[in-house]
Amino acid sequence: MKYYYLIIILLFTITTAHSQASNDHIFPASAAAKPYIDFDSKGFVIEGKRTFLVSAGLEYARIPHELWYDRLLRIKRAGFNCIEIYTIWNFHEEKEGKFNFTGDRDLGKFLDLVKQLNMYAIVRVGPYYCAEWDNGGYPIWLKFKKGVSVREDNKPFEQYVDRFFDHLLPVVFNRQINKGGAVVLVQLENEHPKGWGTAMPNGYFTHLQSKALHMGLQVPYFFSGLHHASDPAGDGKLDDAKRSNPWFSTEFWSVWYSQYGAKPGDDQLYDRRTWKIIAHGGNGYNYYMAHGGSNFGYTNNDEDAASYDYGAAIGQTGDLRPIYYAFKRAAWFGRSFQSVLENSTDATAKYSNIVTDTAIKVSARTSQVGDIVFLDNPGAKPVKVNVADAALTILPGEIYPLIRNYKLSAGVMINRADARIFAIADQQNTTTIILDAEQGEPLSLHLTTNGDAVNTTSSALKIDGHKVDLNMPMPAIDKPLEFNFTAGKQTIRILVMNREWTDRTFITEAAGQRFIISGANYVADVSKQVRQIKLTTEDPLVGAKANKILVYTDKEAIALNVPAIKLRAQPDSIMLNNWEAKAALAGNGTAGWLKSTHPQPMGADADVTPDAWYKTILNIPSTGKYTLQVNGGGRGQAYVDGKPAVKWQLNDNEVSFNLKKGRHTFTVFAAHDGRDKLAAYLGPIDKVDSKGIFGNALIKKGGPFITELGNWFFTKAAKKDDVKNGPPTFDTSAYKKYKIGNDVFNLKEGFAWFHTTIPQQVPGTSKIKLLFKSVDENATIFINGKQVAHHDGWNQPFDVDITDATTLKKPIDLSIFIENYSNEGGIDQPVKINAIGDAQAITGWQLKGGPGNPFADTGWAKLAGKSTAMPCFYRSTFTVNAAKKPTFIWRIDPKNLGHGSIWVNGHDLGRYPEKLDMKSLYIPECWLKDGLNQVVIYDEDGKHPDDVKIVTEPGAGRLIKTLTATIKD
Repeated sequence: MKYYYLIIILLFTITTAHSQASNDHIFPASAAAKPYIDFDSKGFVIEGKRTFLVSAGLEYARIPHELWYDRLLRIKRAGFNCIEIYTIWNFHEEKEGKFNFTGDRDLGKFLDLVKQLNMYAIVRVGPYYCAEWDNGGYPIWLKFKKGVSVREDNKPFEQYVDRFFDHLLPVVFNRQINKGGAVVLVQLENEHPKGWGTAMPNGYFTHLQSKALHMGLQVPYFFSGLHHASDPAGDGKLDDAKRSNPWFSTEFWSVWYSQYGAKPGDDQLYDRRTWKIIAHGGNGYNYYMAHGGSNFGYTNNDEDAASYDYGAAIGQTGDLRPIYYAFKRAAWFGRSFQSVLENSTDATAKYSNIVTDTAIKVSARTSQVGDIVFLDNPGAKPVKVNVADAALTILPGEIYPLIRNYKLSAGVMINRADARIFAIADQQNTTTIILDAEQGEPLSLHLTTNGDAVNTTSSALKIDGHKVDLNMPMPAIDKPLEFNFTAGKQTIRILVMNREWTDRTFITEAAGQRFIISGANYVADVSKQVRQIKLTTEDPLVGAKANKILVYTDKEAIALNVPAIKLRAQPDSIMLNNWEAKAALAGNGTAGWLKSTHPQPMGADADVTPDAWYKTILNIPSTGKYTLQVNGGGRGQAYVDGKPAVKWQLNDNEVSFNLKKGRHTFTVFAAHDGRDKLAAYLGPIDKVDSKGIFGNALIKKGGPFITELGNWFFTKAAKKDDVKNGPPTFDTSAYKKYKIGNDVFNLKEGFAWFHTTIPQQVPGTSKIKLLFKSVDENATIFINGKQVAHHDGWNQPFDVDITDATTLKKPIDLSIFIENYSNEGGIDQPVKINAIGDAQAITGWQLKGGPGNPFADTGWAKLAGKSTAMPCFYRSTFTVNAAKKPTFIWRIDPKNLGHGSIWVNGHDLGRYPEKLDMKSLYIPECWLKDGLNQVVIYDEDGKHPDDVKIVTEPGAGRLIKTLTATIKD
């Protein structure tokens, strides 16, 4: 149960409890790094400046390296100043001892790009990652190393971790901020059940710490994570006198991995949850994910396929969703007022009477440089309140910030801002305040200066000596309003916009100069040479319209000449034809196959794909129905003498089919759809989530022989020692009905008895085997009141034999005493009876992993005939105009195919069928050629690609324009 609940419950509840209630402390920087990255209980200090960390989670492993810059720039343009990443082990050491830090795996280049963009990096080095990634990031070869117990104080495991860290950590540590790089925080381990923050419960944690420090870790670090939740601020009580470091969330789950694209309300929901952090003393956050990306190759776990879109702010294809613009508003506010937010204490009591309407909740932060008051409307309707001389409307769910006594610069103070401030941007000797208001809302901004102020623009800006006041209703606008005044040598510019304009406003830099660009849906590259500024903008192809674009330098506002939009219709689809086909590796010949007495799990031959072939010989004494029993995981297709015989789910552990008397070549094709991410799993890695077929293989005439036990009951026990007294007498007045998979402990430690009755067996049965897939977490087994077995650890299969002939002649009382020590507990998986008894052992197995070479030129022929049950390769070509703008986003739709993989121009797009609403697979534009492109499909079910087509994603397409303007020196 824990194994499955953790996918949902652990990530939403349990990890939050670990990080918030248990330990959210951070180890401080070394003396060498402290001048560059430091903190106290009120906030982060980076290079001597109080810094609000607005971080975006993404994985370089899920993005082609040609698109790293594009995705990072989109994040930067949304106001983020930090990136958070995993350094996934099996991405860099897929084959044992062969480390790869080149191309898409060039972590150093990625971190250098982050630095080039003047952003920071939080690096989560593992060795466990989760991340809905195949095997949680563990290399497959690790499963075949003797004695390896993961995430524990286990010398073999630590030995392999150390070898990986010897290659990984120098790449990261050479790029710490004190060494001129981007890295400001490091996370060791990830979501470990026993230790978060600075908790170090055992030698495994000590070992990781010692290794990292020995290798040169100098920036602050922590274990497992901080405040993981979909609403990290919770009830808003973030101040903690016992915490010596800032409050930070390393995983603020923005949407979820089960969603593709935006759904209505996402932006409002996560916007509010972000502002709760800002309003209640949080010092930063990291959205997981800000950009999801793709599971290329065989990297998906069993919950995903090719897409890891996550419903994120930046979509799988780089498109921008409404939530992107919500995140941008919060980010720029947090960074604009970081001098307050990173050095504040609670001032709610001071401002509790600022409004009288009890529908509005008030919180406030105070610091040496000013105060911020937050008006929170948690309701579903707008609320109007009066604040000083402003009648404000607080929207449903909105947290509205008011600025008080804020030191804007050396000579200017914002005494009161009763209007939304989108951002404050310093531009040489000009400081720009951007206000955000809708028509009719108040523009109430009141400042004072050290010397007399001079109005340089509008009469609406009232100046009286040292006092500067803007107090007017927001008019209808077709472009931002601009008000300017000077105070000494400094210019203060006030730009007034509505939400439509602030969404389309970007604060950028080029050639050491800052620019504010308004009117574009997205601004990509900006460059400046002498007196010319050049910028690239994007507009969505769906609903694109010509917008005014204004560039604000420190001296002027420039209206750009924006050409009329000329759209080309997006193609509906490109049908593929002229298909060629060839059989995939189907077991012909055994050269290079792994030979063994019993079948070995997939990966035993060092193959890392989700496909494998098994071969052996069957000697059948008489014709009839036979049952094959063998442990397994994934999907199976059996062939007898080369002809399809039967398909089954391998984890059923048995399958029945007809066989004729004689000697037969028996072949099994095994495939899986991703390995489990092993969330919170501790223990022997060879005991969990093996794929293919493995262990003793038996065959017997008749069957099936495995049945599932039902009619379960449970009763609570008081203490662990109750097991010594044996199971209490079964009485339905004391026992309650139990459903396999349910938690009986309410996420807490506890003990319980579970009971069912094993039916009387068929006369002559000499042996049955009880099959336990998983119990949570320790189990003691009793037969008719007598203890017969004990097992420690959840999610580890184990068996119990019953061989007493007298016992088998009657119904049997089966009792299980379960000890639960963390989170949910009970019987995770169905308990089954195996009554196969004596059966013929099948030995002499051979294994060959992988589908074969999809790019080999031999064996191809024109596709003909009907689909077969044999795995097959197909290839075709298609033509696109990949160089011409606008940019269409191309996908491939594997309609009516089975399970498999797709390559375009040699690049593996990932696995299908998709598990999200978007069923087609994204083709990164950097992998397309202008003109002829090749597609290769490997379909494990042998289904023909008659209906496969290339399609566009209309909502992701964009129009790209390059604009220039002349500016003043």
